[in-house]
Amino acid sequence: MSKYEIILDVCQTCSFSLTAEKYNYTQSAVSQIIKNYEKKIGLPLFKRTHNTIELLPNTEHIIREIKKIHEAEQNILNISNQVNSLESGFIRIGTIQSIAYHWLPDILKEFSARFPNIQFEVYVYGFRELNAMIEDNKLDLCFTSENAVPHLEFSPLGTDELLLVTPRNHTLSQKLSVSFLDIAEMDYISTCDKLDFEVGQLFKFYDIKPNVKYELNEDFAALKMVEAGFGITILSKLLLSGAPFDICIRPFTEHFTRTLGVGYSKLNHLSPAAKVFLTYTQKWYQETNF
Repeated sequence: MSKYEIILDVCQTCSFSLTAEKYNYTQSAVSQIIKNYEKKIGLPLFKRTHNTIELLPNTEHIIREIKKIHEAEQNILNISNQVNSLESGFIRIGTIQSIAYHWLPDILKEFSARFPNIQFEVYVYGFRELNAMIEDNKLDLCFTSENAVPHLEFSPLGTDELLLVTPRNHTLSQKLSVSFLDIAEMDYISTCDKLDFEVGQLFKFYDIKPNVKYELNEDFAALKMVEAGFGITILSKLLLSGAPFDICIRPFTEHFTRTLGVGYSKLNHLSPAAKVFLTYTQKWYQETNF
């Protein structure tokens, strides 16, 4: 019980004892709350007589401000209860393009059917942008690759293979699978994450300096460039699933995979709504057997 509510009730009852009875306090406890507040502001609020309590003259404007503070406190509590309740809430999600297309719509559809009052903000970016947003506390959860977020707690969902993409008439399209060393001299189209993460690590591991002819910040735009014959690129199997382009997709003989999942700063920092959504996402993935 806040001191402001006690003060306002004494204004109504004109009695320490009645206010004490209402809030299950002792009369001396109510009296002490009033005295402490008067001492804090350096001004008495009430005139005490044997039988009653009266508001002193020229203190009405103070009581009006106390009412405003009390109302603000109640508003804060109401907002806090809404955020912490599964009846309502707000979750900020960041995601890479492949998950945004192939997983997230079904997850959100099923989750929202169960929790219709929880609102979402969804951002689709590459690894670098998502990392920057979560470091700035602009995201609650981030659908990403484990390799891209070593600084975060990570809840794994499943694996995703990296595949080679070439034009239809490319020399490598004649092979059923391609060794990574086979692409050493090829014109390469860099996608939204450039060479900062898994693909870049592969080039470093095989000591290959890719012949980057074009850099694009959107994966499907890069696929359109491949389709037009400008070069090759490497993208994930999940992203390439159902991609509407006339291209050739080949696995590497070495079979490179990455782990996809959900990253977050600290589990105990997540709101109840975000925690339930994380658990629901894990359950959804297991049941759909991706």
